[in-house]
Formats: sequence, structure tokens, C-alpha cells
Amino acid sequence: MNLFDIKDPSFLKSLSLKELEALALDIRAFLIDSIEKTGGHLSSNLGTVELIIALHYVFNSPDDAILFDVGHQAYTHKILTGRANQFDTLRQTNGLSGYINYKESIHDLWESGHAGTALSALYGILYAKSLKGEKGEGIAVVGDASIMNGMSTEALNLLGNDPKQRGIIILNDNQMSISKSVGSISRALTRFRSNKFVIKNKRFWHRVLPEFIIRVLSRIKRSIRTLLQRKNIFEDLGYMYIGPIDGHDIKSLIYHLKRIKTLKESVVLHIITDKGKGHKDAENDMVGTFHGVSKKHKEQAPGISWSECIAVGLDKFQEVEKTFVIMPAMTVGTKMIEFEKKYPDRYLDIGIAEEHGASMAAMMAHQGIKVFYPLYATFSQRAFDQILNDIARSDHHVVFGIDRAGIVGEDGSTHQGLYDLSMFNLMPNMVVTMPYNAQEAFDLMHYGFMKQTHPFVIRYPRGVVQFDRDQKVEFHEITPSWTYLKKGKDSIVLISYGPSLDLLIEALEKAGVDGTVVNARFIKPIDEAMLKEILSEDVKVLVYEETSNVGGLYPQILKYMAKHNHHHKIIEMSITDQIVEHGHYKDMLEACHMDVLSIVKNIKDLM
Repeated sequence: MNLFDIKDPSFLKSLSLKELEALALDIRAFLIDSIEKTGGHLSSNLGTVELIIALHYVFNSPDDAILFDVGHQAYTHKILTGRANQFDTLRQTNGLSGYINYKESIHDLWESGHAGTALSALYGILYAKSLKGEKGEGIAVVGDASIMNGMSTEALNLLGNDPKQRGIIILNDNQMSISKSVGSISRALTRFRSNKFVIKNKRFWHRVLPEFIIRVLSRIKRSIRTLLQRKNIFEDLGYMYIGPIDGHDIKSLIYHLKRIKTLKESVVLHIITDKGKGHKDAENDMVGTFHGVSKKHKEQAPGISWSECIAVGLDKFQEVEKTFVIMPAMTVGTKMIEFEKKYPDRYLDIGIAEEHGASMAAMMAHQGIKVFYPLYATFSQRAFDQILNDIARSDHHVVFGIDRAGIVGEDGSTHQGLYDLSMFNLMPNMVVTMPYNAQEAFDLMHYGFMKQTHPFVIRYPRGVVQFDRDQKVEFHEITPSWTYLKKGKDSIVLISYGPSLDLLIEALEKAGVDGTVVNARFIKPIDEAMLKEILSEDVKVLVYEETSNVGGLYPQILKYMAKHNHHHKIIEMSITDQIVEHGHYKDMLEACHMDVLSIVKNIKDLM
């Protein structure tokens, strides 16, 4: 079958079991070949091929709403809904999104870039259908340890005890999130899945026995289990629990999904899948390296990722002061694998539980422990209340590593790191910084832990920083101040922070202007002494921020100018009040009018 000819999932209804199994092989081969060229989420999608085929075979999308938590496991869904011919544009500028996208298809019913949200959405769509008098099922596919998230637990509690609504939850259990799953729920699932011999035998009997015999045997098994076995966590919450079953056996999946359609109560179907199935290296990958892969580049950019830079610096910092790391399921992404191995007694992966991690960090800091809490910028927002009330309000000394700050490129609108700065800036006691280079990152780390006692944020972007892995890591004394990166003779001052400063220097050269560039590495509080010095001259000012400036640096400068009656001409460049889609980083800068040529234009307008 030519995958490019698929228009919608309805064709599946006419296929035989052998044809469905052949289709699964074709899709898996297509995904491996395609993702290696474009980059994208590999392992999670290889693990859900048979499941998504079975779902679309049994149910009728979009009348039956299939919701994915999270959306990066839904590439097969994209193929079956007519998007295979766009996969060469996956995660590329103006191309196919790497996640579920409302604009792409009527079959995309929940944009789930963040984990733990689909069960709440499932509850919402069930009520919406009942209020509008619409028929159709609601199915949530929960994978990559999203079931451990607090939001999932809240929704499970409500739906399981609501007799008015019947929802279907597919628990895609592959023992992994991005890193290995943790916690008591994970251990409970391990007990369910532990007897792989039983699961393999289920697959055998489903192949050789007629369905009516299987139904009879299932009823007998349930009756015996009711008498002899205590309930599991899902049954305690009010669900009928089925499983665990082999998530790669299409016949078994179809049988159980058809059976579920006849039930009147909410149900959890627990399936066991192999993350990375069909790709030998991905199947054997126990640390999540193949969770997301980058497309192949002819030349590797020099240096290391900012994530690795921070991890290397924190490792070396242990010689200065011991710290404790609270990690919300991002060990691989934050490049902390080696740190975890080296300091297992001072490293705790809490799973997808950012809110919990913030309150835990607050109490540890209250007890005098120096805590490092690394979060992707987009995920830090999930813990807003806990950071505000438990850390900032009470002035607890927690050091945050805010990864992927700024435009994140191919990950798209749900993952942009554009809003964390506004969040942190409004919080009392919070100190917010962003280093320009690796050395400044190390120095800010030392300052944050050793020279001050407030909650301290170090923001850093997704890209590459100049640093040799063999280079010696040193920590220098640093003051909470801005610095001149370049002093010029012309009456224009450009202010920014982080690697964006390089764009300003390049823009001045292109514009032929000898301006001054200020590294505002301490975003909060601002360096009023240097600002006073800058504004003592008759200069024009441009403030550049790769973030939303609502609560950013620019409003703080304006506030200072108003307070001290300065009337300098000042303009800002930022990504305020707009949604940034997925695409190459430089393309997104251009689309947001934040690229070098846009800076040049603003410089010339100012001059």
C-alpha cells in the first residue's frame, strides 16, 4: 500500500488482519526512514503503530474523539489521516507539526504539547458531547508516563466517579517517559506488566482460538480474579481495568477495543509496548536517547549544547559546594545523565511533576540544602503557583536552571520559552539572570549558590555555546551588574542579554554604526548604576529581548526612566503578544522580525 494515497482512516475497515499487519510494517519502516532525515520523536512513535491502527479500525474519527497525551506519539495518526506526503516537512518551517495541530486536520482534536492534559480534555469532550446531544466515543491515549502527572490524577479521580460519563483510557505503558519512569504508580504498573510470559501466551491464544471462546475464558478469568485478587489502583478509582495486553498484537487490540465499545462504564485498557520497536538501537535505549532525534547535518556546529554546559559546570561545582538536584523527568534533555550516575545520593528524578518539585525544593532549601532545580522554560510555567508561593514569597534559596529559554525552533508553539521571564519578574525576591557565554554561566552559578541567598534563575537557550569538553571549568567572582560588551563612539546603545548579544554586534557592523552594546546579564534586579551612566549621555536606546517583554527588561527600563525623568528616545524588539510556530530558529527570528536585518533597520531608524 502506498502511504501517500491515504486520505482518511475509513479505508482500514476493509482490510484483513494480514493487511493491517503489513500496513504496520510499512508505517514503521516509513517512520524510521523519514524521521532520520527530518528529525523528530522516534521511539515513542515506533511504539504506537499497531495501537493507532487498531484505534482507527474500531472507532470512527473524528466523531469518536481520539486524544493523545502527549502529541509526539501520534505520527501514525497523522499518516492514517492523510498526511504522509507532508512528512518530508516534519518540524520544518511552514511544514508538518511534530505534535497534534488543530489547523492540520479535523482529526486533531487536542493540541497536547505538555504531558498530563489529555484526561482533563477527555472529561471536557465527554461533557461537551452530552450538552450538544452528539454521539461518539471519547478516547484518551496516555503514554510516556503522563499518567504519573498530577493533572492526570485529578482527572482520573473525577471521571472514575462520574456515572453520567463513560470515557476510554488507553494506558500505553512502555516503562519510560523521556527518561525511565519513576514513583509508586510506575511500580504498580510494573507489577501488572511483570509477567511477560503471560502476555506472550495471551497473544498466542488470541491468534489460535475463536473469539467466542476467548470471551468465555475472559469472563471466567474475571470471575476468579474478583474472588481471589484485590483491586488495582484504577479499579479503586472507579474504572473497569483490562490488561495488561500486548500493544503490538493488532488482533488482540481490535478484540479488546470492540469489547470496550459495549461497556457502559469508564475503562482503562492497559497495553504493554516497546518504545522504539523496529529500530534495534532505539529498542535497546534505556536512557531515552532516541526519544527525539535531530536530523542529520553535514557539519556539526562547534562547541556543546547549553544544557551540557550547565551540566558540566554543576559537576565541577560539586568540588566547591555539594548541591542536590531535583529533576522533573528531563535527565536526558538537560544532559544530566553522567551527573546522576556520579552523585546518585544527591540526585532525584521525580517524574513529570514540576509543581511537586518546586514545593519539595522549597522545603529542602528551608532545611539548608542547596538545591538546583532544572526546568525547561515552557514547563516551568506549570509550577507558577508553587514557585510564587512556596519559593519566592518565602525567599527560599533555590537555584533554577531554565533550559530552552527563548525560541525553541522545531518544537513549536507549545514549547517556546518566551513567557518564563515575565513569570519570574513579577515574583518578589527573585533574581533572574542569563549568561552570554560558558564562562559567564559558570560564574553566575557560583554567584547564585555562594554569594546570595534569594531564589536565583539562570536562563539559557536551546542552542550551542563555545566550550571544549576538555577545557578546564573555572569559577570567577562576579558582581550583580551589567557589563559593556562593546563601547562605541556613536550615540546609540543596544541592551540585551544572553547569546542574542552576538546578533546586536553583527547588526551594528552591517549598519556601519559604532554603537555601544550592553550585556544586561542581571535581568532582575536591573543595574541602576549602569543605567544611570548610560542615560547621562544624549543617546538613543534599543532593548532587544528574545521573549515577551510584558514583564521583561524593557518595562523595567521604562519605569526607571519615568521615575528619574529621562526623555531619551527608546525602542524595543521582542516577541510580545504573538504565537511562534515550529520551524528553523533563524526562520522564526525572521518571521518575528527579530533577525539581524530587522535589527539593522531599527538601528537606522533610531539614528
